[in-house]
Amino acid sequence: MRLYVLLIFFLIAGTKNVFSQITSPDSYKACYYYDGYWSDWKSQYDWEIKGSYNGFIIYDKFTHPSNYFFKFYVAGRIAPDKKEIKQHYKSKTWWEYGGSVEYYVCDVYPTFKDCIKELGRPLKKEDLETTEYQNKLSILRASYLSKGNSFSPTGLTKKSSPAKIKIAPYPKKSKVPQVYNIWFDGVGLGFDMGWRFFENRR
Repeated sequence: MRLYVLLIFFLIAGTKNVFSQITSPDSYKACYYYDGYWSDWKSQYDWEIKGSYNGFIIYDKFTHPSNYFFKFYVAGRIAPDKKEIKQHYKSKTWWEYGGSVEYYVCDVYPTFKDCIKELGRPLKKEDLETTEYQNKLSILRASYLSKGNSFSPTGLTKKSSPAKIKIAPYPKKSKVPQVYNIWFDGVGLGFDMGWRFFENRR
């Protein structure tokens, strides 16, 4: 009887561990392409996403989704059937779509490339509240004034751009995309969902 109870305990514990790994938000990863090279994948422990396989927003955990710092949309995507999934996976052919992105820039980091080179990630609202940012803004202001130009900081600015979105082939058993490559404004953002799934797996 004692052996039976122990066996049940370990089965339950093992099942719990499996589901904990599958649903762990630690599985999100991102990398960036600029100047001809991809960066290494980096785990994003504080990120959360909301949306669907046709596009989603990225925001910090424990904050409201409206505070997202990156958003993309895949235009014209229709969930492929099993045959298409198998064909793409066998031939290692990525799906390609048009779409759009939204992200933030500011006076110190006027392009997305500046953001990822200096911050290692997209710009967030709280970045403008740091001492480092204020120091860089002061240097930028002094540079403008030294040349006889006026300087009126614009602050956090949302930017929208067209994008090319590629989705990596995935095995038929998973049924849903896992890795996105999002190309826009001369840079690329790679996003790996890991074992996370949207509720509607289409």
